[in-house]
Amino acid sequence: MKDAGAEDDSTPNSNPTAPPPAPTLLLIPADADAGAGSDADADAEKNNPNNPKNKNNSQRLYTIKLYSLTTILLFADQNLLAPNLSAAAAEFGFDNSEKDQKLGGDIALAFFLLGAPAAFVIGCAADTDILRRSTLFGLTVLLGESACLMTYFTSSYTGLYVTRALTGFSIGGALPLLSSVLGDWFPPESRSGVMATVGVGTGVGTALGQSIAGYMGARGYNWRLPFLVVSIPALVIGVLVICTVEDPVRGGSEAAALSASVSSTSV
Repeated sequence: MKDAGAEDDSTPNSNPTAPPPAPTLLLIPADADAGAGSDADADAEKNNPNNPKNKNNSQRLYTIKLYSLTTILLFADQNLLAPNLSAAAAEFGFDNSEKDQKLGGDIALAFFLLGAPAAFVIGCAADTDILRRSTLFGLTVLLGESACLMTYFTSSYTGLYVTRALTGFSIGGALPLLSSVLGDWFPPESRSGVMATVGVGTGVGTALGQSIAGYMGARGYNWRLPFLVVSIPALVIGVLVICTVEDPVRGGSEAAALSASVSSTSV
């Protein structure tokens, strides 16, 4: 029998030489704080207006808006005469056969005959460094829309013929520039949607021109007034394109896509 005063060996830490129990540690994943910090940094970078990537995105959005508006007005210009051929023929003293030939045929032919070589010439110029493409686009628009504006003031069939032909030059020359500039602003996977957005402007513009001219003609306004209504905002937008739209780096979107592909492959 044990002595009551003896020390019980079963009591914890009864052995003075036994090591103390190890403290319990709370383990926190090392990447927890780092992940939270990286998310915060990413959000801050995304909302930073001085971030070059954000600036490029803003410029892309601004460019497509401005170019889409220009496309709408150019194609509206194309259809301003058709709803009021009878009023124009009466002013120039044309009978029905002359109206059909000179207004419905000859002017429309000049419009497209000048527009076709313009697309080739300006498209080739866009591949050179003679002018920034945005400047070339703006000047092309200003040429055509100045002619549209002068249609309001012309008093002869010859003047009408020349102004409509120059407008055709503007429309023909603007299309290859649109493809060139937007192709360099947007990566390959986005181009179809971007060009579709701008392409919608051609249909909207055609309908808008027909509607403006038809509405004004039916209410007794001078058949020239629609040319004034469309040309003034188009001239303003042409100036904005020259002064505010940046020219993208040639092939820049392909280079960025290739760099991203190489980086993802090497990871």
